[in-house]
Amino acid sequence: MSRKEIYLSALTAVCVATTGAPALAATGFYVGATAGQSFFHQNKSDYDAAVVDEFIVSSVSYHPASSSLDKHDIAFGALVGYRLAPAFSIEASYIDLGKLSYNSTGMLTDGRFFSANAVGNFTVGAKGPTLAALGIVPFSGRWEIYAKAGLFFARMTRSLYTNMDHSPAGPTPTNEGYSSVSSNSVDPLLGIGTSWQVLNRLTLRGEYTRFVNVGEKHKTGEMSVDVFNLGLTYSLGQP
Repeated sequence: MSRKEIYLSALTAVCVATTGAPALAATGFYVGATAGQSFFHQNKSDYDAAVVDEFIVSSVSYHPASSSLDKHDIAFGALVGYRLAPAFSIEASYIDLGKLSYNSTGMLTDGRFFSANAVGNFTVGAKGPTLAALGIVPFSGRWEIYAKAGLFFARMTRSLYTNMDHSPAGPTPTNEGYSSVSSNSVDPLLGIGTSWQVLNRLTLRGEYTRFVNVGEKHKTGEMSVDVFNLGLTYSLGQP
C-alpha cells in the first residue's frame, strides 16, 4: 500500500468513527507537538555536478563511480496556537525538517600520472520557527478538517565532507576536508489536515505541509520540502 493510500484510509477511518459524536470545538490557547516524515525535492544530478565542481584543482578532475541521494528524514516540532473562533486559528511553531543526505565515490585523476580514490558527501538540513493561519471546517462530532497558510523563517545549512586517498587499495584518508555554509530565508508554507478530539482537551491531528523554496538560491540552494506528520494538541481554553 502506498503512503497516499495509507493516509486516505486513516482519514476515512477517522470520519466513520466520529460521525454522530457531540461537537466540542474550543476557543482559546492550545499547545502541541508533531512528528513525521519529511521529503526533500531535489535531483541527484544537481549534487553529482556540485561534487565534481568541489574537486576541481588545476588539471585534476573528479570522475564519480557511484552516488546516492536520500531525500527522506524525520521531522519534528512543537507549537502554540490560539483559536479565535470555531472556524479560525493562528499558530506559531518551531520545526526541524531533518536532513537530505548525498554520498558519492569516485576517482581523482589528471589522466596521466596522478590518481586517487575520493568521496564527497553533502548534507542539507533546515529548521526554524513558523507562523500560520488556519481555516477550520468543523463537522458534526469531534472531527474537523483545516487548511493552513503561513511563513517559515528558515535556517538552512549545507555541509560538505571530502576525502582523498592516494592508495587505490585502501580507505585510509590522506586528505580530508569539511566545509559548511548557512542561509536565512523567509519562505511560504501551505498545508491541509484533519483533527479528532479524543478527549475534551486532547486532539489528535494528521497533517500534510509543503514548505516552498526553502533556502537561498546562490548560497545553500533552494528546495521545497514536504512533511507528513501526526500531532497531539492540548487545549488550555474552555472545553
